[in-house]
Amino acid sequence: MKFDTNDPVDALHCLAIKHEYLRCRDTFELFRITATGMVLSGHSKHAAYRAYNAYSGFILHLYEFLIALHARDYGNTDVVQLKGKARNEALDALVNEDIARVVQNRIDQINRGHAPSHENSIDYYYRLLPIPDGFAQGFRRMRNKVGGHVAYERFEETYNLTAFYQANHPYLYLLYRDIGDYWGRHCEEIPDLSNVTNFFKTILNSEA
Repeated sequence: MKFDTNDPVDALHCLAIKHEYLRCRDTFELFRITATGMVLSGHSKHAAYRAYNAYSGFILHLYEFLIALHARDYGNTDVVQLKGKARNEALDALVNEDIARVVQNRIDQINRGHAPSHENSIDYYYRLLPIPDGFAQGFRRMRNKVGGHVAYERFEETYNLTAFYQANHPYLYLLYRDIGDYWGRHCEEIPDLSNVTNFFKTILNSEA
């Protein structure tokens, strides 16, 4: 569906983007807490299960958040008028542009002296470039097989979430942190999200 900036559909789409980012933040925080617990207390099946679910949810919500931003840029909820492989390749190109821009922005901020005082290792960001071939494709496929769908491939080595984390977490974290700032990364109070924050309210009021 096509829409214009500041029309009623755009306003609802922005609410959906904010909600999706907050879901991304929630799953990341759950992962961070659970993974920290494993670092301190050791591996257990229960902790690994919770961390896996949280991180796969983080991948799902981060990917959906990024694609929703591009939908707004293009004024089209479908983002691009393509199908199948052509659509996947177009979306992959957009995500690869996102992460290349984010890493380069970090480098530029350090070079200009605008980075926070604790962030002065420009070599770290140079080592992240060039973005690995297949980053966006792998991100999309992990979103599908591990986060989005019930798929047997989840248990194949191709979709090993530990290996994906080791290879790609620095990129995912930068996307989450840098692109998400405007949409609520530092938000302490949940904003009014219409149907989301009104959930169950009518039932509770009727029982009062």
